[in-house]
Amino acid sequence: MIFIVGILHMVLTDWVLVVAACFTSMIAAVGGIGGGVVLIAIMPGLLPAAAIIPVHGLVQIASNVSRGLLGIRHTEWRIVGQYAGGAVIGALLGSYFVADLEWEMMPLFLGIFILIITWMPKFSNAPDLPAKFTLLGAFQTALSLFLGVSGPLNMPFLLRENLSRDSTVITHSIQMTSSHMMKVLTFGFLGFAFAPYWKLVVGMVVSASVGSYVGTWIRGRVPEKWFRIFLKGLVTLLSVRMIFHVVFSNWF
Repeated sequence: MIFIVGILHMVLTDWVLVVAACFTSMIAAVGGIGGGVVLIAIMPGLLPAAAIIPVHGLVQIASNVSRGLLGIRHTEWRIVGQYAGGAVIGALLGSYFVADLEWEMMPLFLGIFILIITWMPKFSNAPDLPAKFTLLGAFQTALSLFLGVSGPLNMPFLLRENLSRDSTVITHSIQMTSSHMMKVLTFGFLGFAFAPYWKLVVGMVVSASVGSYVGTWIRGRVPEKWFRIFLKGLVTLLSVRMIFHVVFSNWF
């Protein structure tokens, strides 16, 4: 009986993650950001803590690639090239420290980090630093090795480029693809075993690709103001859930 309950729980967990991959990829396709944050906020408690960031990275590659291919003509390749170079540097630097991370505490720090980037004041005039996208690529990729997500930190710098909504969304997607690819490669070189999760990853990848298609279709049909309100509320609830999960599991 315990064995049957365990199997049912595993199957249900996988289906929750597959559906979540579709929904969050759709969010990202509509608004450019937010999907990866929501997905990683759902994952604690459904996957082992040490598997969350590597599995999330694989799914985000599919989400960003599928979204990027649907609007590849809108890509600002100058920005992407600078960012990708930085992503390589960030992965190399971060790999020296990530092996020492206390994974069981990761959801607590992740929840706090997501709340900060969700509610911190927006700055419309991002500093115009020399090689800013290379520096961003290095910083965000290194940070994502520990926290899984850092995409929203990039958006103020992209908005300063005065790109169209489509160019902003697609360029951001290609940037995040390079960051997530370096993150996944880093975890692979450090010995993370992806094989036990291959069925789940395939299901989430297919689901995320469908979500990108649906989100691209409805982009522009959704009022951005109400979308942002909904997204902030959802991310906040999920972040509080992560924090409570760690706090109460350690207290009781």
